[in-house]
Amino acid sequence: MNKYRLDRFEGTFAILVHEEAGGNELPVLKERLVASAKPGDILIIDFDSMGSLKHVEILPEVKKMENA
Repeated sequence: MNKYRLDRFEGTFAILVHEEAGGNELPVLKERLVASAKPGDILIIDFDSMGSLKHVEILPEVKKMENA
């Protein structure tokens, strides 16, 4: 599982930032994310063998505070 921060929305894309990998940005279609995701949320993402999003969940606020 990989941890990304939802940075912003640009048109039909959500821009995710992988801060652990030096701030690399990853554009993904908004429709592939959890509908309630908003900028600033930390997302846990699992990819399949083809590199497509397999599982996406929002990291709860409590865990965000523990990881800070």
